[in-house]
Amino acid sequence: MVVLTALQVEYEAMLHHLRGVQEVETPQGTLLDVGRVPGLAWQVALAETGPTNTRAALVAESAIEHFDAEAVFFVGVAGALKDHVRLGDVVVASKIYGYHGGRESQDGFNARPSLADASHRVDQLVRSARRNAPWAYLTPPPDPSAQPDVHFEPIAAGDVLIGSRDSETARRIRRHYNDAVAVDMESHGVAQAARMHAGIEMLAVRGISDLAGPEKAAADARGSQRTASRHAAAFALRILRDLRPAGRAPRVRPERPAAFLVSGPRRDTGTAGWESRPVVRAGDQEYLLYEGPDDLLQESREGDVVRRQAVARVTSASDRNSRGSYVWLRQVQRRGPLPGAACDPLTMLEREAKLSLRHRGPGVVQVDRRGDTATLALVWPADRRLGRPYGTLYDLLPAAPRGADPLRLLTIVKGLAAVAQFLAGLHAGELSHRALRPTAIVMNQQRAFLRDFGLAAVPPRPGEHVGPYQAPEQRHGSAVRPGPAADVYQLGALLHHALTGRPPVPGLPPSRPPGAVPDRLVRAATNALRQDPAARPGVRVLHRELLAGTRDLLAAPPHP
Repeated sequence: MVVLTALQVEYEAMLHHLRGVQEVETPQGTLLDVGRVPGLAWQVALAETGPTNTRAALVAESAIEHFDAEAVFFVGVAGALKDHVRLGDVVVASKIYGYHGGRESQDGFNARPSLADASHRVDQLVRSARRNAPWAYLTPPPDPSAQPDVHFEPIAAGDVLIGSRDSETARRIRRHYNDAVAVDMESHGVAQAARMHAGIEMLAVRGISDLAGPEKAAADARGSQRTASRHAAAFALRILRDLRPAGRAPRVRPERPAAFLVSGPRRDTGTAGWESRPVVRAGDQEYLLYEGPDDLLQESREGDVVRRQAVARVTSASDRNSRGSYVWLRQVQRRGPLPGAACDPLTMLEREAKLSLRHRGPGVVQVDRRGDTATLALVWPADRRLGRPYGTLYDLLPAAPRGADPLRLLTIVKGLAAVAQFLAGLHAGELSHRALRPTAIVMNQQRAFLRDFGLAAVPPRPGEHVGPYQAPEQRHGSAVRPGPAADVYQLGALLHHALTGRPPVPGLPPSRPPGAVPDRLVRAATNALRQDPAARPGVRVLHRELLAGTRDLLAAPPHP
């Protein structure tokens, strides 16, 4: 997924949402920040193009080619051409006019439009996002009475910065492209680059920062560009939540030098990132890393602490029984002292190894601490017959806007019940996981396992476990300390995703599942997702409801 912006303020609005960022240089010299948005299936490559359609097209073409991208979004600001479009609103381009196309003669200017339309697939996703919680990724959420409007209408793009609606260029746009509601200088170039590649989805998402008039400088000085950029980035992510990767095989390309992965001064980890290294050594062990969705191959940095994690296979081991096994490999590196830190992250990783032994969690393959680096490898269950690690709940959850089919829903509910039973034992020891998400639950058709102990070894803190499965009390500003009730909320959020095809939207009531599902499961999700932690059921009660839900599913008539 390639996301392009023209300005630094637009770039920063998108970068704010990315985690595990690495800077990548293409053979043409374009620098992109590549990372993931928590809870989304996409790997996002972000670049700043600078102004004009030509520059945007060149950067878009090199980025699409280098990453073999499935989609390209152009996200940022634009000027409004119509009075019904206000500052801060978002305009998503239903079509993009290249307004310079035409023929100038004695009869005047005769337009020869160059047009790019949004695909039907993207058209429907935009309309759905506009109806259903369009500001799920905007923080802080806007006041309902002052939410920006989202307009799915045409825009015009050319290389002229329009400073007056009475200018000749503005009059030409009104005369020949009268349905255009906003104007920018780059979208048409990005659209043309995308059209050169079959199967590429392209969309322009523009926040309104000015009214295409002389007041632009004053509006920019009041922060209109920053506000509009935040709104555009948030709505683009809302569309991405429902736009699923097609899973197509990468095209065969001629051999060429590999891209160099480099890090800027704020993200330098001192070693090459795991995403660029198929094999890593940790202590006396050597591991082959596996690609994976969401956070199954990830590197992130917070201050002077670098965290890495991946599904891996043991390729060398002193213990003969461990060689060839699959593990959940995690590593924490501390770059310098942590003054005033509540806990040492290296010690917390060692503590998690002890928790796993004490509470019969995943088996410990390796726990190692050397200098400022700690490594923990836990057993990842595998299908020995097929010779591969088990998948996760992520692979079973349905795509929006439909819920899981009955057989798959039965497998998911049984898995969530098994997790709830394990969490009940954890809660009895006054511990809580607090980091449940689809990739945290390893599953096959018969059993479910937690890949690790989440945040159980770490004291609760505001803002932990960012993403669509975060409990309300885990957010910044909450006065409630996260604990076992956060686990109940997260189980309810996973159940909600299975029933509806979407995670719950923060602050809004749970969605009604499409189709016929047992009322007991709907009530279980609703009760677990209560905003007040004290109003949620305990995990043992939820466990019983999930088991009863499996019986309801088994007793339901066959799916037609």
